[in-house]
Amino acid sequence: MNRHFFIGIKAPTAIEETVVQLREKYKLPQSYKVIPHLDDLHITLFFIGALSEDRLPSLQSMLQRTAENHESFNLFVDGLSYFGLPKDPRVVYCSISPSDELSDLQRTVASNVKEAVGLEDKKPYTPHITIAKKRNSDVGIQIEKEAIDIVPFQVDHFSLFTIHPSKNPKYEETITFQLR
Repeated sequence: MNRHFFIGIKAPTAIEETVVQLREKYKLPQSYKVIPHLDDLHITLFFIGALSEDRLPSLQSMLQRTAENHESFNLFVDGLSYFGLPKDPRVVYCSISPSDELSDLQRTVASNVKEAVGLEDKKPYTPHITIAKKRNSDVGIQIEKEAIDIVPFQVDHFSLFTIHPSKNPKYEETITFQLR
């Protein structure tokens, strides 16, 4: 059976208090089926899904080369936003300030995943940290996009995560790739 994977950047622990406050403010646990464990907060670079073990070595090799060709950089968590409509959004997340370094890393990772395992993501990339998803009620919820106290953090690595759907936390950093 194939395991499921994604490539991402673990969110800083400094964001956890803000996430808890936002979840309480908007009563997200009452309105959403999925409230990620604080240890699972991350920025996805590329969602892979199911992948056979024999395809991992070439992917790992390409990701290692990617890390060796990118320098560490700073990111800033700067707000609350959502995907979907303000009334009953599909996903609620913490937004990330625009970053050329992050965009470049994500493009390189996506290109390497396509070359190594033949997967392509055609959706535009929006870096974010999901804090709630999958609505579970018919009661409307109104989310307002808002700025938060900026949480800076340094990105010095990214990881290949294994997804364990029946565990909590669900995401395991399987392999870490250090940036220069």
